[in-house]
Amino acid sequence: MPAKSINLGGQLTEQTTAPVQASPANDAEFCDCPGAFLRFGLRRSLLYELHKLGLIKGVSLRRRGTARGKRLWSIDSIRSYLASQMEEDR
Repeated sequence: MPAKSINLGGQLTEQTTAPVQASPANDAEFCDCPGAFLRFGLRRSLLYELHKLGLIKGVSLRRRGTARGKRLWSIDSIRSYLASQMEEDR
């Protein structure tokens, strides 16, 4: 792609117009609570409530003998739940 010069803040810079492609990192199967908030705007308390009701799937990763672990949420189950909510609004 040809580069074009633009004036940015008084400095002459070159910028390409190459197309942007999605990264493989956006194709994750699971995310943690902050990731679910960034992707879907769902907070931790709502995620746990939906999981308790069986509406979304999650997995807890914890080493044997430890009290704390890491909860990961299935992105597909969250998408399915949100899609079902859109269908109910019709």
